[in-house]
Amino acid sequence: MLSDSEDEWEEYELIRARRIRFFKPRINFVLNNTFEFNEKFRIKSESIEYLLQKIGPYLDTPTRRNFALSPKQRLLTALHWLGNGSQYHGTADMHGISKATVCRVIKEVVRVINEHVFPHVVRWPNDMNTVVRRFYSINQMPAVVGCIDGTLIKIDAPNNHEDRFIDRHGNHSINCMLVCGPDLRFYYCSAKWPGKVHDARVLRNSILYEKMENGWRPNPRSVLLGDSGYPLKEWLITPKCNNLEDPAVRNFSRAHKRTRCLVENSIGILKEKFPCLNHLRVQPIYACNIIKTCVSICNLTTNTHELSNQPSSDQNFNEGEPTNEMLIQPSTSGIIRQQELVNSFR
Repeated sequence: MLSDSEDEWEEYELIRARRIRFFKPRINFVLNNTFEFNEKFRIKSESIEYLLQKIGPYLDTPTRRNFALSPKQRLLTALHWLGNGSQYHGTADMHGISKATVCRVIKEVVRVINEHVFPHVVRWPNDMNTVVRRFYSINQMPAVVGCIDGTLIKIDAPNNHEDRFIDRHGNHSINCMLVCGPDLRFYYCSAKWPGKVHDARVLRNSILYEKMENGWRPNPRSVLLGDSGYPLKEWLITPKCNNLEDPAVRNFSRAHKRTRCLVENSIGILKEKFPCLNHLRVQPIYACNIIKTCVSICNLTTNTHELSNQPSSDQNFNEGEPTNEMLIQPSTSGIIRQQELVNSFR
Protein backbone atom coordinates (compact mmCIF):
# COMPACT_ATOMS: atom_id res chain seq x y z
CA MET A 1 0.00 0.00 0.00
CA LEU A 2 1.07 3.54 -0.65
CA SER A 3 1.71 5.89 2.23
CA ASP A 4 -0.10 9.18 2.68
CA SER A 5 2.83 11.10 1.22
CA GLU A 6 2.92 8.79 -1.80
CA ASP A 7 -0.83 9.25 -2.31
CA GLU A 8 -0.42 13.01 -2.26
CA TRP A 9 2.44 12.75 -4.73
CA GLU A 10 0.35 10.62 -7.12
CA GLU A 11 -2.50 13.12 -6.91
CA TYR A 12 -0.11 15.99 -7.61
CA GLU A 13 1.25 14.19 -10.67
CA LEU A 14 -2.27 13.65 -11.99
CA ILE A 15 -3.16 17.32 -11.57
CA ARG A 16 0.05 18.40 -13.26
CA ALA A 17 -0.55 15.99 -16.13
CA ARG A 18 -3.91 17.50 -16.97
CA ARG A 19 -3.97 19.39 -20.22
CA ILE A 20 -3.66 23.11 -19.73
CA ARG A 21 -6.47 24.96 -21.50
CA PHE A 22 -5.23 27.16 -24.27
CA PHE A 23 -7.35 30.03 -25.63
CA LYS A 24 -6.45 31.35 -29.04
CA PRO A 25 -6.22 35.13 -29.38
CA ARG A 26 -9.51 36.49 -30.72
CA ILE A 27 -9.42 38.27 -34.07
CA ASN A 28 -11.56 41.41 -34.04
CA PHE A 29 -12.32 42.60 -37.56
CA VAL A 30 -12.28 46.39 -37.70
CA LEU A 31 -12.50 47.21 -41.40
CA ASN A 32 -12.77 50.81 -42.51
CA ASN A 33 -12.89 49.75 -46.14
CA THR A 34 -16.50 49.13 -47.13
CA PHE A 35 -15.53 46.81 -49.98
CA GLU A 36 -13.43 44.59 -47.72
CA PHE A 37 -16.20 44.43 -45.12
CA ASN A 38 -18.81 43.42 -47.70
CA GLU A 39 -16.41 40.92 -49.20
CA LYS A 40 -15.89 39.11 -45.90
CA PHE A 41 -19.36 39.31 -44.37
CA ARG A 42 -21.63 39.87 -47.41
CA ILE A 43 -23.48 42.65 -45.63
CA LYS A 44 -23.08 46.38 -45.02
CA SER A 45 -21.91 47.72 -41.68
CA GLU A 46 -25.23 49.52 -41.08
CA SER A 47 -27.03 46.22 -41.60
CA ILE A 48 -24.76 44.69 -38.97
CA GLU A 49 -25.90 47.34 -36.52
CA TYR A 50 -29.54 46.64 -37.39
CA LEU A 51 -29.03 42.92 -36.79
CA LEU A 52 -27.28 43.53 -33.48
CA GLN A 53 -30.19 45.68 -32.31
CA LYS A 54 -32.66 42.94 -33.22
CA ILE A 55 -30.81 39.82 -32.06
CA GLY A 56 -27.93 41.08 -29.89
CA PRO A 57 -29.72 40.43 -26.58
CA TYR A 58 -30.48 36.84 -27.66
CA LEU A 59 -26.82 36.17 -28.50
CA ASP A 60 -25.38 37.57 -25.29
CA THR A 61 -24.12 35.14 -22.66
CA PRO A 62 -24.84 35.52 -18.92
CA THR A 63 -21.21 34.71 -18.05
CA ARG A 64 -17.80 35.87 -19.17
CA ARG A 65 -16.06 32.63 -18.24
CA ASN A 66 -13.90 30.84 -20.78
CA PHE A 67 -13.54 34.01 -22.86
CA ALA A 68 -17.11 33.89 -24.16
CA LEU A 69 -17.69 35.53 -27.55
CA SER A 70 -19.57 38.81 -27.71
CA PRO A 71 -22.79 39.05 -29.77
CA LYS A 72 -20.93 40.91 -32.53
CA GLN A 73 -18.20 38.25 -32.67
CA ARG A 74 -20.83 35.51 -32.87
CA LEU A 75 -22.70 37.31 -35.65
CA LEU A 76 -19.57 38.01 -37.71
CA THR A 77 -18.42 34.42 -37.34
CA ALA A 78 -21.72 33.10 -38.69
CA LEU A 79 -21.83 35.65 -41.52
CA HIS A 80 -18.25 34.82 -42.48
CA TRP A 81 -19.13 31.14 -42.80
CA LEU A 82 -22.35 31.82 -44.74
CA GLY A 83 -20.55 34.10 -47.19
CA ASN A 84 -17.48 31.89 -47.49
CA GLY A 85 -18.79 28.37 -47.90
CA SER A 86 -15.67 26.93 -46.25
CA GLN A 87 -15.30 24.16 -43.70
CA TYR A 88 -15.80 24.85 -40.01
CA HIS A 89 -12.09 24.55 -39.24
CA GLY A 90 -11.27 27.18 -41.88
CA THR A 91 -13.61 29.73 -40.29
CA ALA A 92 -12.26 28.78 -36.85
CA ASP A 93 -8.68 29.56 -37.88
CA MET A 94 -9.73 32.90 -39.37
CA HIS A 95 -11.44 34.00 -36.15
CA GLY A 96 -9.13 32.44 -33.60
CA ILE A 97 -11.67 30.07 -32.09
CA SER A 98 -12.21 26.31 -32.08
CA LYS A 99 -14.14 24.33 -34.68
CA ALA A 100 -16.70 23.25 -32.08
CA THR A 101 -17.32 26.89 -31.18
CA VAL A 102 -17.92 27.78 -34.82
CA CYS A 103 -20.47 24.97 -35.12
CA ARG A 104 -22.35 26.09 -32.01
CA VAL A 105 -22.25 29.78 -32.94
CA ILE A 106 -23.62 29.24 -36.45
CA LYS A 107 -26.52 27.14 -35.17
CA GLU A 108 -27.34 29.74 -32.55
CA VAL A 109 -27.21 32.70 -34.96
CA VAL A 110 -29.29 30.87 -37.58
CA ARG A 111 -31.95 30.02 -35.00
CA VAL A 112 -32.15 33.56 -33.64
CA ILE A 113 -32.31 35.21 -37.07
CA ASN A 114 -35.10 32.90 -38.21
CA GLU A 115 -37.09 33.58 -35.05
CA HIS A 116 -36.62 37.35 -34.73
CA VAL A 117 -35.61 38.72 -38.15
CA PHE A 118 -37.07 36.50 -40.87
CA PRO A 119 -40.76 37.39 -40.18
CA HIS A 120 -39.94 41.10 -40.38
CA VAL A 121 -37.87 41.19 -43.56
CA VAL A 122 -39.28 38.40 -45.78
CA ARG A 123 -42.79 39.74 -46.24
CA TRP A 124 -45.03 41.61 -48.64
CA PRO A 125 -44.47 45.39 -48.60
CA ASN A 126 -47.16 47.68 -47.26
CA ASP A 127 -47.16 49.87 -50.39
CA MET A 128 -48.12 47.37 -53.09
CA ASN A 129 -49.18 50.08 -55.54
CA THR A 130 -45.54 51.09 -55.89
CA VAL A 131 -44.61 47.46 -56.52
CA VAL A 132 -47.20 47.17 -59.31
CA ARG A 133 -45.95 50.41 -60.94
CA ARG A 134 -42.34 49.25 -60.82
CA PHE A 135 -43.21 45.91 -62.40
CA TYR A 136 -45.21 47.72 -65.09
CA SER A 137 -42.28 50.01 -65.89
CA ILE A 138 -40.09 46.99 -66.71
CA ASN A 139 -42.09 45.75 -69.72
CA GLN A 140 -45.68 47.02 -69.37
CA MET A 141 -46.97 43.86 -67.65
CA PRO A 142 -49.98 45.05 -65.58
CA ALA A 143 -51.13 44.02 -62.08
CA VAL A 144 -47.97 42.04 -61.23
CA VAL A 145 -46.96 41.89 -57.56
CA GLY A 146 -44.26 39.20 -57.68
CA CYS A 147 -42.45 36.52 -59.65
CA ILE A 148 -42.28 32.94 -58.37
CA ASP A 149 -39.80 30.16 -59.01
CA GLY A 150 -38.11 27.24 -57.31
CA THR A 151 -34.44 26.42 -56.92
CA LEU A 152 -32.52 23.35 -55.78
CA ILE A 153 -29.97 23.66 -52.94
CA LYS A 154 -27.58 20.71 -52.85
CA ILE A 155 -26.98 18.96 -49.52
CA ASP A 156 -25.14 15.89 -48.28
CA ALA A 157 -26.97 12.57 -48.37
CA PRO A 158 -29.35 12.62 -45.36
CA ASN A 159 -29.39 9.88 -42.76
CA ASN A 160 -33.11 9.15 -43.21
CA HIS A 161 -35.26 8.83 -46.37
CA GLU A 162 -32.32 9.45 -48.66
CA ASP A 163 -34.25 8.59 -51.84
CA ARG A 164 -36.72 11.46 -51.28
CA PHE A 165 -33.99 14.06 -51.62
CA ILE A 166 -32.61 12.91 -54.99
CA ASP A 167 -33.60 15.53 -57.58
CA ARG A 168 -33.87 15.23 -61.35
CA HIS A 169 -30.14 15.87 -61.69
CA GLY A 170 -29.27 12.93 -59.42
CA ASN A 171 -28.13 15.13 -56.51
CA HIS A 172 -29.42 15.31 -52.95
CA SER A 173 -31.08 18.67 -52.53
CA ILE A 174 -33.75 20.88 -50.95
CA ASN A 175 -36.44 22.41 -53.18
CA CYS A 176 -36.82 26.06 -52.16
CA MET A 177 -39.70 28.18 -53.52
CA LEU A 178 -39.21 31.95 -53.64
CA VAL A 179 -41.25 35.00 -54.62
CA CYS A 180 -39.38 38.22 -55.43
CA GLY A 181 -40.30 41.82 -56.23
CA PRO A 182 -39.05 44.33 -58.81
CA ASP A 183 -36.15 45.35 -56.54
CA LEU A 184 -35.03 41.68 -56.28
CA ARG A 185 -36.11 41.48 -52.64
CA PHE A 186 -37.81 38.27 -51.52
CA TYR A 187 -41.45 38.48 -50.41
CA TYR A 188 -41.97 34.79 -49.63
CA CYS A 189 -39.79 31.77 -48.95
CA SER A 190 -40.72 28.11 -48.50
CA ALA A 191 -37.71 25.87 -47.83
CA LYS A 192 -38.98 22.62 -46.38
CA TRP A 193 -39.40 20.15 -49.25
CA PRO A 194 -37.01 17.48 -50.57
CA GLY A 195 -35.47 17.91 -54.01
CA LYS A 196 -37.55 15.09 -55.48
CA VAL A 197 -40.76 17.08 -55.00
CA HIS A 198 -41.94 19.03 -58.05
CA ASP A 199 -42.30 22.83 -57.95
CA ALA A 200 -46.06 22.63 -58.49
CA ARG A 201 -46.48 20.36 -55.47
CA VAL A 202 -44.37 22.67 -53.32
CA LEU A 203 -46.68 25.53 -54.28
CA ARG A 204 -49.87 23.50 -53.79
CA ASN A 205 -48.88 22.62 -50.21
CA SER A 206 -47.75 26.13 -49.24
CA ILE A 207 -49.55 28.74 -47.14
CA LEU A 208 -49.23 31.13 -50.09
CA TYR A 209 -51.38 28.82 -52.26
CA GLU A 210 -53.97 28.38 -49.52
CA LYS A 211 -54.36 32.11 -48.94
CA MET A 212 -54.48 32.97 -52.65
CA GLU A 213 -57.08 30.28 -53.32
CA ASN A 214 -59.19 31.65 -50.45
CA GLY A 215 -59.28 35.09 -52.06
CA TRP A 216 -56.42 36.92 -50.36
CA ARG A 217 -54.41 39.24 -52.64
CA PRO A 218 -51.46 41.53 -51.89
CA ASN A 219 -53.20 44.05 -54.16
CA PRO A 220 -56.69 43.97 -55.77
CA ARG A 221 -56.71 41.91 -58.99
CA SER A 222 -52.98 41.28 -58.61
CA VAL A 223 -51.14 38.31 -60.13
CA LEU A 224 -47.89 36.40 -59.78
CA LEU A 225 -45.79 35.36 -62.77
CA GLY A 226 -44.49 31.79 -62.95
CA ASP A 227 -43.03 29.40 -65.51
CA SER A 228 -44.88 26.58 -67.28
CA GLY A 229 -44.16 24.18 -64.41
CA TYR A 230 -46.84 25.91 -62.33
CA PRO A 231 -50.62 25.66 -62.80
CA LEU A 232 -52.44 28.51 -64.52
CA LYS A 233 -54.61 30.26 -61.93
CA GLU A 234 -56.48 33.52 -61.70
CA TRP A 235 -53.69 34.79 -59.46
CA LEU A 236 -50.79 32.88 -61.09
CA ILE A 237 -50.11 33.59 -64.75
CA THR A 238 -47.92 31.23 -66.76
CA PRO A 239 -46.61 31.65 -70.35
CA LYS A 240 -49.04 31.26 -73.24
CA CYS A 241 -47.65 28.63 -75.60
CA ASN A 242 -50.28 28.63 -78.38
CA ASN A 243 -51.56 31.11 -80.99
CA LEU A 244 -48.15 32.77 -81.15
CA GLU A 245 -48.93 34.24 -84.59
CA ASP A 246 -51.15 36.77 -82.84
CA PRO A 247 -49.08 39.96 -82.22
CA ALA A 248 -50.78 40.50 -78.83
CA VAL A 249 -49.81 36.98 -77.71
CA ARG A 250 -46.22 37.53 -78.85
CA ASN A 251 -46.03 40.84 -76.99
CA PHE A 252 -47.54 39.23 -73.88
CA SER A 253 -45.09 36.32 -74.01
CA ARG A 254 -42.14 38.67 -74.45
CA ALA A 255 -43.24 40.87 -71.54
CA HIS A 256 -43.94 37.81 -69.37
CA LYS A 257 -40.49 36.36 -69.99
CA ARG A 258 -38.62 39.63 -69.44
CA THR A 259 -40.49 40.34 -66.21
CA ARG A 260 -40.33 36.80 -64.80
CA CYS A 261 -36.55 36.65 -65.28
CA LEU A 262 -36.27 38.91 -62.21
CA VAL A 263 -36.81 35.93 -59.89
CA GLU A 264 -34.06 34.00 -61.68
CA ASN A 265 -31.75 36.99 -61.23
CA SER A 266 -32.62 37.26 -57.53
CA ILE A 267 -31.91 33.56 -56.97
CA GLY A 268 -28.58 33.94 -58.76
CA ILE A 269 -27.67 36.90 -56.54
CA LEU A 270 -28.65 34.90 -53.45
CA LYS A 271 -26.39 31.97 -54.35
CA GLU A 272 -23.54 34.25 -55.42
CA LYS A 273 -23.73 36.22 -52.18
CA PHE A 274 -23.76 33.07 -50.03
CA PRO A 275 -21.51 30.37 -51.56
CA CYS A 276 -22.50 27.99 -48.74
CA LEU A 277 -25.73 27.43 -50.70
CA ASN A 278 -23.78 25.77 -53.49
CA HIS A 279 -23.51 22.71 -51.23
CA LEU A 280 -24.70 22.55 -47.65
CA ARG A 281 -22.90 19.75 -45.83
CA VAL A 282 -25.57 19.44 -43.15
CA GLN A 283 -28.75 17.49 -42.53
CA PRO A 284 -32.02 18.62 -44.22
CA ILE A 285 -33.74 20.42 -41.33
CA TYR A 286 -30.64 22.47 -40.56
CA ALA A 287 -30.16 23.15 -44.29
CA CYS A 288 -33.69 24.58 -44.52
CA ASN A 289 -32.98 26.92 -41.61
CA ILE A 290 -29.74 28.10 -43.21
CA ILE A 291 -31.56 28.86 -46.47
CA LYS A 292 -34.11 31.02 -44.63
CA THR A 293 -31.31 32.87 -42.86
CA CYS A 294 -29.53 33.60 -46.14
CA VAL A 295 -32.78 34.91 -47.66
CA SER A 296 -33.29 37.21 -44.65
CA ILE A 297 -29.77 38.64 -44.85
CA CYS A 298 -30.06 39.06 -48.62
CA ASN A 299 -33.14 41.24 -48.07
CA LEU A 300 -31.26 43.26 -45.47
CA THR A 301 -28.52 44.09 -47.96
CA THR A 302 -31.08 45.48 -50.41
CA ASN A 303 -32.80 48.23 -48.42
CA THR A 304 -32.44 48.33 -44.65
CA HIS A 305 -34.21 51.66 -44.24
CA GLU A 306 -37.43 50.32 -45.79
CA LEU A 307 -37.86 47.57 -43.19
CA SER A 308 -40.59 48.04 -40.65
CA ASN A 309 -40.29 46.87 -37.09
CA GLN A 310 -43.60 45.00 -37.11
CA PRO A 311 -45.04 43.22 -40.17
CA SER A 312 -48.70 43.53 -40.98
CA SER A 313 -50.60 40.54 -39.67
CA ASP A 314 -52.34 39.87 -43.01
CA GLN A 315 -49.15 40.04 -45.06
CA ASN A 316 -46.75 37.83 -43.14
CA PHE A 317 -47.26 34.08 -43.67
CA ASN A 318 -43.89 32.63 -44.38
CA GLU A 319 -42.70 29.52 -43.41
CA GLY A 320 -39.35 22.86 -64.58
CA GLU A 321 -41.09 20.15 -66.02
CA PRO A 322 -44.49 18.80 -64.95
CA THR A 323 -44.76 15.36 -63.38
CA ASN A 324 -48.51 15.13 -62.74
CA GLU A 325 -51.18 16.32 -65.17
CA MET A 326 -53.53 17.21 -62.33
CA LEU A 327 -50.99 19.62 -60.84
CA ILE A 328 -50.70 21.72 -64.00
CA GLN A 329 -54.30 21.62 -65.21
CA PRO A 330 -55.31 25.26 -65.84
CA SER A 331 -58.39 26.66 -64.18
CA THR A 332 -61.15 28.39 -66.11
CA SER A 333 -60.68 31.62 -64.17
CA GLY A 334 -56.95 31.43 -64.92
CA ILE A 335 -57.57 31.16 -68.67
CA ILE A 336 -59.91 34.15 -68.53
CA ARG A 337 -57.46 36.22 -66.51
CA GLN A 338 -54.59 35.31 -68.83
CA GLN A 339 -56.63 36.37 -71.86
CA GLU A 340 -57.40 39.70 -70.18
CA LEU A 341 -53.69 40.36 -69.82
CA VAL A 342 -53.09 39.32 -73.44
CA ASN A 343 -55.76 41.76 -74.60
CA SER A 344 -54.01 44.59 -72.76
CA PHE A 345 -51.18 44.24 -75.29
CA ARG A 346 -53.42 44.81 -78.34
